[in-house]
Amino acid sequence: MDIKYIVLLCVVAYAVGSVNFATLISSIKDKDIKKIGSGNPGTMNVLRSVGKVWGVLTFVLDSLKGASFALIGRFLINGSDNYFMAILLGFFVILGHIFPVYSGFKGGKGVASTIGVFISISPIAGSITLVVLILFLFVIKYGFIGSFLAVTAFASFAIYLCKDSIFGIIIICVWWALIIFAHRANIKRMIKGEENTLNIIGKNEVKEIEDKDSEDKQ
Repeated sequence: MDIKYIVLLCVVAYAVGSVNFATLISSIKDKDIKKIGSGNPGTMNVLRSVGKVWGVLTFVLDSLKGASFALIGRFLINGSDNYFMAILLGFFVILGHIFPVYSGFKGGKGVASTIGVFISISPIAGSITLVVLILFLFVIKYGFIGSFLAVTAFASFAIYLCKDSIFGIIIICVWWALIIFAHRANIKRMIKGEENTLNIIGKNEVKEIEDKDSEDKQ
């Protein structure tokens, strides 16, 4: 495929990845997701602060962002399995999600979209990881730890698929590092013993945020 079309697809993947469904969905409930809970515009905060149904919807839509472009890269560009292109387009979706052009480059953390990519390149491994993540949240209740495990599982599997491509491995490592970086505030809160928990079944305590620009709310 001509390089200019690949570049165009990467740009489109970034643009679509920049669409923040957490912000859009919370606005339906007349809430600003950046001013409640952790302040992060992502699935976990919507689950805690807006509602379970809305959180699941956010997860599905965010995961579809990653899945759709991973499938385009995997099957449509060369007409057969192309894991490198799936990873490349998926990466640009994640880049847009974490650093969205529409929101001052301050977005979510990319976990749901990453799981969407994972399921697209390996439905079995990706689905197992998702189920384990859900079970983990039932027991441990710290969403970011489960997210770390899920993203690490994805990165390990993706490196195996792209083991013959140094560029592919570099992209995957940068991807993993970006998501860890996006969770830096969670790590700080965990060290201080202030990290938010997530009750999948029960009610979650929601706090209003006064200063939405604080790093601790990312």
